[in-house]
Amino acid sequence: MIFKNIYRKFKSGRRDGEVPFDVIARYLPAKPAVIEAGAHVGSDTEMIAQRWPQAKIYAFEPIPEIFKQLKSNTEGLRNVLLYKLAIGEKPGIARIYVSGGESDGSSSILAPKEHLALHPNVTFPKQISVKVESIDSWAAKHKVKQIDFLWLDLQGLELSALKGAEKILDTVSAIQAEVNLVEVYKGVPLYKDLRQWLAKRGFEVAFEAIDWDDGGNVLFVRSQK
Repeated sequence: MIFKNIYRKFKSGRRDGEVPFDVIARYLPAKPAVIEAGAHVGSDTEMIAQRWPQAKIYAFEPIPEIFKQLKSNTEGLRNVLLYKLAIGEKPGIARIYVSGGESDGSSSILAPKEHLALHPNVTFPKQISVKVESIDSWAAKHKVKQIDFLWLDLQGLELSALKGAEKILDTVSAIQAEVNLVEVYKGVPLYKDLRQWLAKRGFEVAFEAIDWDDGGNVLFVRSQK
């Protein structure tokens, strides 16, 4: 989410920028295997774990300080496994722009661009190196063969993450991805690019929660054709 815990006011019975869990649940089994990439401090992780108590949730967060909070906040959730990793197209090491100021949830491997003008109170005071894993390489290492739901909140790296998940994507029923309407980060794929890429792989839009000027979240589900 571009601004975690900031744009969470209610609108038409749901929080701005969020797909209702009741909608997501229509497309998932009772015990889904979930990848949450970009877990931040675990607020969404906790909600997913509570909504699907029999799920297995693999949560990824690369920023060390944020990961510590994630670990603390999800302690005791037996259905959550944590990984201090960034998710991208290929395994490796990358520099990430760490956000601060009004939001510590806007960090990205992509350099900030329109973000600086749209959200001037969010700063990017430093860069750090983080380990990057692709979903397919991670799944192979951990012998994970089935993922029902991808929750992607990667500050512009959503399409890269999907390109690194071509094998596991065949098992996925639903994807929630943050989408961008403008070039918030340099070179970020826009919503139309992500939608077109997923359409070629058999996914269609089931719900749009695009309530911000620069984007929102969209639920994609496997086409029933």
